[in-house]
Amino acid sequence: MSVLAHRSYMRAPDRRDHILDCALEVFAKQGFHDASIAAICSRAGIGRGTLYQYFADKGAVLAALLDRIATRVVDAIHRWEPFQLPPDGALTGADAVTFIEARCAQIMKAAFADAATASLILGMARGTNAVRATIDRIDQEVVGVVAAYVRAGVDLGVLRPADPQLVAQLIVGGIEKIVFAALEDGVAIDYPRIAREIGVVLSFGLLSDSLRDPAVTRRLGEPNKGDPTR
Repeated sequence: MSVLAHRSYMRAPDRRDHILDCALEVFAKQGFHDASIAAICSRAGIGRGTLYQYFADKGAVLAALLDRIATRVVDAIHRWEPFQLPPDGALTGADAVTFIEARCAQIMKAAFADAATASLILGMARGTNAVRATIDRIDQEVVGVVAAYVRAGVDLGVLRPADPQLVAQLIVGGIEKIVFAALEDGVAIDYPRIAREIGVVLSFGLLSDSLRDPAVTRRLGEPNKGDPTR
């Protein structure tokens, strides 16, 4: 049986996902604005009629790709475990940095795990209304969850009194700014290092006085000797 014949028997959800995967490849290679419906159909091994059963036009294909990113991010953040103190109730400055670092890394992994999608959607197609709507959707969800973590930290006394919503917007907005700038400049994004730097900087400003041990902050601020870029 040929590949094309096999594809004709795909279940509707699988067919739709296959079209999106092929569209992403075409968009990544040709650019969204230069890509054509014909090129997407050719890559997917289908006729135009089949594509139009799922998507009204090329813009609808892009919107579906955007929705897939947003859904992945939202699903990921809602699976996070709530913030809790260690079993012995003791939290150090290093613990706080590690926690913030892990959460920042999770945000970036969820949003930018697919490099081709991230580059296309958050780089080349960033100016479209659909992209702005997707970013707003992600922002609302992620900021809400991060704000809840900040609020829990303040209530537990491990964070300074602060506006949870404002702090969350600062964290999420900072990550977006760094990643967008890298995508636009075509620079490789070092996600682990970004997460680490954010964790250190935020911890210095947010930790309560009981956790701001000078020895800890000095140690956390020391460059990683194994990383020549630091």
